[in-house]
Amino acid sequence: MWYDKCKGANVLASSILVLLCCGTPTEHQSTGNDHPGQVKVAAYNVEYSKNATALEIGEALKDHDYDIICFSEAPGGNWTKEIGTLMGLPHTVVGKYSTAGHQDKFKTIASRFPLYEPVEVLMGDTLHTATRAKVKVDNQELVIYSVHFPFGWRDQAHVDETTHKVQTLVQYLSDRQEKELAIVAGDFNFIPINADTVNLYHQMFTEIGLDVTWTALGIDCTRLNTYNALEPADDGNGEVIDHIMYNTNMMKPVAGNVLEMEKHLSDHKLVWATLELKE
Repeated sequence: MWYDKCKGANVLASSILVLLCCGTPTEHQSTGNDHPGQVKVAAYNVEYSKNATALEIGEALKDHDYDIICFSEAPGGNWTKEIGTLMGLPHTVVGKYSTAGHQDKFKTIASRFPLYEPVEVLMGDTLHTATRAKVKVDNQELVIYSVHFPFGWRDQAHVDETTHKVQTLVQYLSDRQEKELAIVAGDFNFIPINADTVNLYHQMFTEIGLDVTWTALGIDCTRLNTYNALEPADDGNGEVIDHIMYNTNMMKPVAGNVLEMEKHLSDHKLVWATLELKE
């Protein structure tokens, strides 16, 4: 999940339309939470709904009042629409390519606001992509990326391939930093930088002005975990690999955390953050 060396690569990004998008932009969309300029975002790897149905997950999350949720490893078809309906998030986008070519591991987005201009961003190939769409919140356009990064571990060639794919997306985001306000959420498959570990993938993002919400919130991720949620012995093992990233120059997190459940519904835990536009 983290590496000592990161090799440079000349990277390009490609994009294609995603399969499904509901809604078009409007002049004004409000969160309705009495806090203009704020949006509550969540990210959840649902392990292809292996351990809980769409109904069970939607019922468990509906009272948390998320404005936008990015799913990874989500089943295709109407799964995201079903959950979104239960959660009051009627606008959905389902990515075109399932992660790593596996069955029912799509990146998807469910939103309280209409989603528009959907794009599937290739991280070098169709095996790893980011599902991208735009929303307007209080007259501010946000660009949402639902992601699921690869995890290089088998050998150096696999590590190099993973590094290339992360660099590809970072370059894509960097090219757009001046003209879009990006929020990137999902399963990043790396732990963030901490006092003991410098993660070079995380560093790639901070160098272009994006960071994980944990940093500004002062949350010590080494005492938490978002992976192996179904293994009580792994609780607090430091494997926080699911994140919400935001533009640090234009937004700030005012709240956020890992969602702990009495009974977890996936091998990952949901993460959330309330982001606020800086004045």
